Amino acid sequence: MYTNTHIHTPYSFSAFDSIDEAVRCARDEKIDVLGISDFNTLDGFQEFSLICEKYLVYPLYNIEFIAFSPDDKKENQRWNDPKNPGIIYFCGKALNYPTILSADSRNLLGSLWKGTQDHIWKVIHLVNEVLAKRGLDFTIDYNQIRTGYAKNTVRERHVAKALYISIVRKWITPEERLVRFRRMFDAQAYYADCSNSALMQNEIRNQLLKAGKPAFVEEKPEAFLSLPVLKGLIIEAGGIPCYPVLADEKSGLTEYERDVVKLADRLQDLGIHAVEFIPLRNGFDHLKNYVRHFRDRGFCITFGTEHNTPDRIPMVPSARGGHPFDEELLQVAYEGACILAAHQEQRRQNHTGFIDETGARVHTPNQLRDFIRIGDDAIKRVAGVKN
Repeated sequence: MYTNTHIHTPYSFSAFDSIDEAVRCARDEKIDVLGISDFNTLDGFQEFSLICEKYLVYPLYNIEFIAFSPDDKKENQRWNDPKNPGIIYFCGKALNYPTILSADSRNLLGSLWKGTQDHIWKVIHLVNEVLAKRGLDFTIDYNQIRTGYAKNTVRERHVAKALYISIVRKWITPEERLVRFRRMFDAQAYYADCSNSALMQNEIRNQLLKAGKPAFVEEKPEAFLSLPVLKGLIIEAGGIPCYPVLADEKSGLTEYERDVVKLADRLQDLGIHAVEFIPLRNGFDHLKNYVRHFRDRGFCITFGTEHNTPDRIPMVPSARGGHPFDEELLQVAYEGACILAAHQEQRRQNHTGFIDETGARVHTPNQLRDFIRIGDDAIKRVAGVKN
């Protein structure tokens, strides 16, 4: 049984135009467990639940945040963002559904949303200045992007998508489009296949929106919350705090991730007992080395694909280069998904899940085997699989 515990949807940004399309594609690839994981929002949960029921896919209700550590920034220590010391991508897995939060937590989510949208307004303003200076007679508009391409939250990738679609709709021939992209990028020798939507959207981000480029807007530290605050919010929502492991040995391991033993020690010190990989970033042997260590330490381990770019990659997680999982990794992936499913099922019945209300682990190894069976039963029941 295949699992994918981390995809993004149009409620943040997605390769898919709708949740229905995402779940249908997962079902077509024989995925039985799928996890939604949008940035800073729970808005897609209800739609996701109904569509997973339609396609007989077990739904996992997750969320993703970006935390900030001023101490790590000051000391130039990187976690899972190789370019930004002090920035920590952080997930909440297997939240309650429906999710009930206190007024303070709802306000925190609201402040995060407002911060991201204020930032995007500034980005769009600079983009329109660039378009005017470089002789391109069109503009983009926040409200049009939010209505046409997003689900309430506009992100940087939506801006790139809007720019790309504006050009291909306004100029018909490949030659006309290339002239406009050259003008937009201020690069007369630039050449690319302008019909490749995913490629050109990534190019727009790299040429205009990244650090050092003309429409880059640096996000202020106060736009992020601390790791302890986010951990508390996730636990209040009934979820499991989870660290997404980058472990990209090809591009260079970060200070916190270059030693898997020290990383696991640090996470356990922080009360984090779950990790997740987006394994397309990892060589197969390197991935197995990290996974085996976390497994031996008793972590919940899951795998996803993100799908938060325009690229339509396969839904079944695999290692770098499309290297398929072996039986060992498939077993680890399924057991991790079972832990998340069991946590959801137990919380739904007001029982203790994988962690208690303080975030502490509550299962011995023998108890965890029984706990995994709860998740296995729930997944097979939803997927229509007989034991």
